[in-house]
Order: sequence, then C-alpha cells, then structure tokens
Amino acid sequence: MKRVLVGFDGSEGAENALNKAMMIIDDDGDLILLAIVPSPSDRNLLDAKTHEIIKLRAHALINDVIRDLGAHSFTINGLVKEGEDIAAVIIDVANELSCDLIVLGSKGSSTLGKYPIGSVANKVVQYAAKPVMVVR
Repeated sequence: MKRVLVGFDGSEGAENALNKAMMIIDDDGDLILLAIVPSPSDRNLLDAKTHEIIKLRAHALINDVIRDLGAHSFTINGLVKEGEDIAAVIIDVANELSCDLIVLGSKGSSTLGKYPIGSVANKVVQYAAKPVMVVR
C-alpha cells in the first residue's frame, strides 16, 4: 500500500490500527494519521474555549505519536480536521489525498470527542469508495 490513512484518536483501537498500517505500508509509502475534532454545535454543546482545548489536544496527540514513532522508510504525516460527521470527514480526507486504504480501530472511545469508534468504523465501511480495514 502506497498511501494509508489511519483514523487516530489515542484509543487502544486506534493504536492497533496504526500498528497494522505500519506493517502493510510500502517502504516508500505515505502514512497519514488523522485526528478529527467535533465542530462546535448545539448538538454537542461545545463552547469555543472547550473546542480550542480539544483542537490543541488533537494536534499534540498527533505530533507526539509521530515523534514517538521515529524514523521509518515511509513518511508519516499528521492532520487534524474538524467535522460534525466523523465518518464523512474520514472518507472526504481519504478521497482528497487519494489514499489506497483507510485503517480504523474497531472499538474504543475517542479521547477527542464523544463518538464511539465502532459506529464510525461501521459508517466508513458502509459509505467509503476506498478499501477499509477495521482492526480489532
């Protein structure tokens, strides 16, 4: 796999997905870690200050993981995006970046939002035009 997108929120499921993605990516591939923070809305009652804290936490999480992974033959990049529909954001980013594969954890709860990972993975599997790997 040349370009692999990993939905990453710091959960155990996301860690497992990252480990699997690192095993299957090409030596000269591009591994993309994507964290998504919920957009402020009336539905999630997120105020501007809390939203900024969550966004900063997401950036720190991605940067820390990339630093901890160290050097590899493939490149590792991180992205933090916002959105109300987490699955839709994952699918949109995978399409925009022409990813060959989306890798997600099968369960766990996001430390960045209130979305159960399993429901997000199910929706991505159902609607993505790209191949999706769900890791237990």
